[in-house]
Amino acid sequence: MYLDVIFFENLIINYLILSLTRKFSKKGSKPIKLFLGALLGACYVLIFFLLPYKMIHEVFAKIILSLLIIYMAFTPKTLKEFLRILAVFYLISFAIGGTIFAVLYTAKFNLHSLWIGILIAILLFYTNWDYIVRKSKEEKMLYSIKIEIFQKQIEIKGLLDTGNRLYDPLTKSPVVVVEFLAMKNILPDNMEILLNEEKIDFNKIFEVLKEERWLSRIRLIPFISVGQSKGIMLGFKPDKLVVGEKEIRNVIVGVYKSQIDKYGNYAALLAPEILV
Repeated sequence: MYLDVIFFENLIINYLILSLTRKFSKKGSKPIKLFLGALLGACYVLIFFLLPYKMIHEVFAKIILSLLIIYMAFTPKTLKEFLRILAVFYLISFAIGGTIFAVLYTAKFNLHSLWIGILIAILLFYTNWDYIVRKSKEEKMLYSIKIEIFQKQIEIKGLLDTGNRLYDPLTKSPVVVVEFLAMKNILPDNMEILLNEEKIDFNKIFEVLKEERWLSRIRLIPFISVGQSKGIMLGFKPDKLVVGEKEIRNVIVGVYKSQIDKYGNYAALLAPEILV
């Protein structure tokens, strides 16, 4: 393959990678700056083939090159912004490189295989980037939660939900919303009967719950949800609730009868004030 073909292929691929980096890092940059960054990367390929110096082939030299490319293409204003853009740049580069390698491994090497690999990688990024970002954010906001009542304990994962503003109207305590199936083993056997009731009141609670110790722990929590003007959530006061290593006092556990996360990554929603 001629050097001019290699040069222009790398120029185009570099420009595509930088364009994707601009989109997914949400850092604005002019096309001319992206082109100059791509040109720098393509020139390195020529130097790589033409000059015998071992230093050019070292990983350190390639890292320095990537730093220069990012600075030339985006001119970040802070170190944090620089590292964020660099991380996206590396992620996209590795993904495209890995996809191209996979396509070339399964097909005979030619230009068609090369561009098919690039197109597949771009398609994968466009269709899965939102999921990757959501998962990354979720992992930073996931906490281990231990709930104990009457010497029974469960441990689940909970998501910090800035939209959770539920509180017990009597004690003004914040509410941790937990799905029923995740803590079924620590609840009374007939608790599910109450959850299936369209309207819950204390008369129904006294009728269904026979254990006196539970009657003093039960709370009724009003809430408003989409498609439902008003509702009542059944809740209870636990003996202990620990988030991470921190024991939370004056908190109520709300029982949610449906699944909270369809992927099953967490089973509870934490109110922000709980972690303050």
